[in-house]
Amino acid sequence: MTLILDNSNALPNGNGITETETVFNPNQIEIASGYIGTDIQPDVPQNVSGGKYEPFTRIEIKKLMNSDGYSSHHRNIRVERDTGELMEAGVVGPNYLLVTNQQVNDVCSDIRTQTGMAWEQDKLFFDGKRYRNVYRTEQVSVELEVGDVAYLIMTELNSYDGSQTAGFRVDFMILVCMNGMISPRYGWNSLFRHSMGNVDWPNQIQAGATALTGTMAHTKLDTFAKACNRLQKPLDIDKLGEIRGQAIPKLPPLRFGQILDKYYTDKGTSQWDFMQAGTSTLWHRDKMTSADFKNNGVFVDGLLEYGKSQDIA
Repeated sequence: MTLILDNSNALPNGNGITETETVFNPNQIEIASGYIGTDIQPDVPQNVSGGKYEPFTRIEIKKLMNSDGYSSHHRNIRVERDTGELMEAGVVGPNYLLVTNQQVNDVCSDIRTQTGMAWEQDKLFFDGKRYRNVYRTEQVSVELEVGDVAYLIMTELNSYDGSQTAGFRVDFMILVCMNGMISPRYGWNSLFRHSMGNVDWPNQIQAGATALTGTMAHTKLDTFAKACNRLQKPLDIDKLGEIRGQAIPKLPPLRFGQILDKYYTDKGTSQWDFMQAGTSTLWHRDKMTSADFKNNGVFVDGLLEYGKSQDIA
């Protein structure tokens, strides 16, 4: 027996789920028990992961069979590629709560509407396993002493392989160059684990949304701006070595080299110039990976903490 949600002629079993022996058709999305989703696929920008998967494509979840013919407690999640072929996204346990990218998008869209602010989609990433959908608003912003303006971005998060929590996080963007700056230290999030104990996840992340319209957003942005303003200092070869060895040692050598190339090509002279060379390199790649978002956070927080350490010293 396969559990699916059918928006056309389904007969719910009381939990918002239809039980049927049909695996699924193009107008159906299979979801976990207890959830109501949607299969409406809006117009979306180009997928910066390379475009092999549509972010709101159909998915399938099935129990695995042991070699002796008995059902396993684990389940297989498969995602449709652009070719129509179903590819494995991951194997999950019996307590895994499947939440679709579309469901996360629906709830986060409601949250953005509730803020009363204008949001514009900036970037969409889905590699068949991990999902990020970035929106920006300039209606909560702050001027920086380094000669630019910072404002907020909201990133929807989800995964189909258990590698990433779901919900949303709030980070920052620079107006002139539109470089996204992911900062686990200075940003904030409203997330939940894919666990059957979190069946009320829409209410959980809605509760965290009040920070977008309250004083917390302005306070966070002001604190972030002060950290950025510390990077007005000049950058010489000695300080560059310190930054590499002390602030961003975990940044992959290839990405560090690309950032250096960008910094020198743009004739940078300050630590802030180096920050923008880094975020430009990591945020505007033609084909991004999930690691690029992680590296962005490592780079941004590492450099901001380096600036803070100079004041302490």
